[in-house]
Amino acid sequence: MCIRDRNNILNISMLKPYAAICGITQEEMQEQMTAYIERLAVSQEMSKEETLQKLKEKYDGYHFTWPSPDIYNPFSLFNAFNDGKFNSYWFGSGTPTYLIEMLNKFGVLPSEIGGIEAVAAEFDAPTERMTSITPLLYQSGYITIKGYDSVFDIYTLDIPNKEVRIGLMRNLIPSYITNDT
Repeated sequence: MCIRDRNNILNISMLKPYAAICGITQEEMQEQMTAYIERLAVSQEMSKEETLQKLKEKYDGYHFTWPSPDIYNPFSLFNAFNDGKFNSYWFGSGTPTYLIEMLNKFGVLPSEIGGIEAVAAEFDAPTERMTSITPLLYQSGYITIKGYDSVFDIYTLDIPNKEVRIGLMRNLIPSYITNDT
């Protein structure tokens, strides 16, 4: 994400003041979405606390800088509230064809997505100049910042939540399995 200041574009994607700009924080969930959470709890025959925990497991876990509050995916969250059920909405918003092509190009298997250590320039770089799959995975939300080592200036990148982890496996594994019979 960029903002414009006197005809100069500034990349704000990893600046702490903007860490929560692209999603919903836990605080916002508890302060502003109580009615939606309660309605979802009723439809799923769960307690409010169980519902919050399941929402966190499925749709939370994005970080755009470090430290950063946990950020919920608003697309999936609002769809879950609207439908009254937990589902994998994120993968329904696009097709993984391009991702599969790029994984093949860079020789990366779906099981190798996540658990990556990188400096910011490796994942916050323009995708048109990619030398690895990392910028595409990060910028499209398949991986997110999960840790930071300030001594070595290295970030740990991993899959953000259960929705993305399961979606990756369900949507990508069939493309790697061939029927040789």
